Amino acid sequence: MSSATAQSAQMKKMSAVTPSKTMRGHKKLVRGVAHLPGGQHIITCSLDGSLRLWDLKSSTQTGNDWRDERVKLGIWTMALSPKGKTVASGSEDGTMRLWDVNTRKVIAKWQGHAEVVDSVCWSPNGEQIVSGSRDGTARVWHVESGRPVKGLNPVKTGHESVLALDLDVE
Repeated sequence: MSSATAQSAQMKKMSAVTPSKTMRGHKKLVRGVAHLPGGQHIITCSLDGSLRLWDLKSSTQTGNDWRDERVKLGIWTMALSPKGKTVASGSEDGTMRLWDVNTRKVIAKWQGHAEVVDSVCWSPNGEQIVSGSRDGTARVWHVESGRPVKGLNPVKTGHESVLALDLDVE
């Protein structure tokens, strides 16, 4: 066996993952997962337009889907706040949403991107969120006011899309 063939066989062997549990519910591609504090639950977001809360022990959905009542657009990304009380999500219409984890309802909507929001990230102190879009921009938002940070927005990256972000502000 050639070394290339042996390497290929070894890679296939290493990449074979057997799921220990399967969770069913989303009707389209799942784009994000976040662990809630305590390690017993996760939240997922999907192109079916919903967020869902899952119990890891039973592998079942807890409660109903989280949906923005009048919106049927896919949710492309999400991030859990540092305290685990709020989820920020980005949608295909360029809108950011904040969701209350306890009530599972939208508590704020922010618009500013011209295309899909592909990435979101909270600051460590939970006071700001940065969003990245297929419009090639990033935007930094004040969580409390819901307004963009003055003097920073939009951040024009010179790229076609912003797929990953990290925000570290004090």
